[in-house]
Amino acid sequence: MRKTIGEVTVKVMLIMWSDGSYEGGGDADGRAWAEYEQTLRADGALSSSGHFAEPSDAGVIVTAISRHPDAEPQPSAALSGYYLLEVADRAAAEEYARRAPLYGTVEVRPLVEY
Repeated sequence: MRKTIGEVTVKVMLIMWSDGSYEGGGDADGRAWAEYEQTLRADGALSSSGHFAEPSDAGVIVTAISRHPDAEPQPSAALSGYYLLEVADRAAAEEYARRAPLYGTVEVRPLVEY
C-alpha cells in the first residue's frame, strides 16, 4: 500500500470507536497498537494520530447542534482516537481500518479539502 512519489492520494480519517469491552493496559495490546502504527509509518500512509481525552478529563464538553433544543448533549466515551492517513484510494484506507487492533469499530471518513 506504499505510495510512490507524485502519486495522487486520498486523505482519510480513521475514527476509532470503542465498544466498551476493553479493560486496558495489557502489554500485548500496547504492542499490537505500536506494530499497527509502525506499519502505517513504514507504508508512508500516516499523517498524524491522536487519542481523545476521556470526557471527564477533557474539561470541556462539545455541544452538538440539535433540532431538539431541549436535548442535553452527552459526550461519548466510545470515541477513542483517530489516524489521519494519505492513501492511494478508499480501498487502501478500508484495509488499514480492518487491521486496527481495536475493541470496537473503525469509521473511515474521506476528507474534503477546500
